[in-house]
Amino acid sequence: MAKPIRGDDPFNILDLDDIPKAGRDIPARPAPRPHSPNLLEEDEVLSGAGKGEARKSAAPRRAAGQGQGQGQEAGRNGREGSNMGKSEPKRKKNGKKKMKLWLKILIPVLVVLGTAGGTAAYILMDIAGSYDPVALNEAELGFDSVIDKNVKNIALFGVDSRNGLLDKGTRTDSIIILSIDKNHNKVKLSSIMRDAYVNIPGRGMDKITHAYAFGGAELAIRTLNENFDLDITDFATVDFANMAEIVDAVGGVTIDVKDNEVSYINGSVDEQAKVSGKPATHISGSGTQTLNGIQAVAYSRIRSVGNGDFERTERQRAVLMQLFNKAMAMNPTKYPQLAKDLLALTKTSLDFGTLMGYAPLALQKPTMVTTRFPTDSDYKGELINGTYYMTFDDAVTTQKLHDFIYNDIMPS
Repeated sequence: MAKPIRGDDPFNILDLDDIPKAGRDIPARPAPRPHSPNLLEEDEVLSGAGKGEARKSAAPRRAAGQGQGQGQEAGRNGREGSNMGKSEPKRKKNGKKKMKLWLKILIPVLVVLGTAGGTAAYILMDIAGSYDPVALNEAELGFDSVIDKNVKNIALFGVDSRNGLLDKGTRTDSIIILSIDKNHNKVKLSSIMRDAYVNIPGRGMDKITHAYAFGGAELAIRTLNENFDLDITDFATVDFANMAEIVDAVGGVTIDVKDNEVSYINGSVDEQAKVSGKPATHISGSGTQTLNGIQAVAYSRIRSVGNGDFERTERQRAVLMQLFNKAMAMNPTKYPQLAKDLLALTKTSLDFGTLMGYAPLALQKPTMVTTRFPTDSDYKGELINGTYYMTFDDAVTTQKLHDFIYNDIMPS
């Protein structure tokens, strides 16, 4: 299969625990390095410990490539206007009348444009001041070079932080790679299974969900980059309480709720309403309906119905896709306020200039596609020292992930 070519990154930016169904047999991996008990799931039992081993190298990296753009300059020639004769007083008088007429038209236009420009500048400054981007140490991200200059990968982390802290110390319930693919005019969401057994730098083999708890966004990004041969340098983290606010900001999301999901949604709504201090609004039944923020978060967190964590990631991607669709359908004049609201609820490394560089993407109406990794055929559920892990063929999974992100090939 064709592999992407590395190049320069233009996004700097000037470019305005249910065990799932078992898959293919894979040899057992060594036991994980022991970690702090407060990072364990309620259904994880740590009965022993062993040394973690270094990850086998994933798909080979690609040869560097460069692209150059060329600009052209064009000159403009002006013409001199002729002077009006001094011996023609009547024409001079008419000229004054015309001048007064033009001033009457031009001055209001300039005032309007000046006011609009000032308003736009105020709005942009207001948005820029609504959040403080996180500075990452790129040397600690396990990042070599950009794989494809027209594809930007951003790590999205969803955490359950009841104290409002979005730094290390909490597991990521949701790990998604957001890929902005200009080659195919698509936005892609790749869910990484939280139980995936990976090498966490400095910690050994463990569940990928623990990387954020051990070292925050930097370690979580490095874990993704080194295990899947990626080039992620930015992230955005949101907790579930703020996720509810984001859903409400776009007017809710349309979801087809199944019969067996109703009671779980309402139970979670009660819990979240108690924590947030907001009223609990239950859904009345199954079927396609608009969920508010708390209901949507409750829906995306269901694990006990269907195919465990696999179906939960499907629900999470469904909510994100609906968020994307609602945002794309909004009047563009509402984007500045929406951006301000969302940035205030998010911890991110994306600076304001970079975010503004993506703004034109909304006008191109990109398609959103989603999937998850590892696929059914590439993993095996294993109990290691009494704890469930999802072991997988890392080379095959990396190749499929790259094919999806860069070559627009859905995994089989």
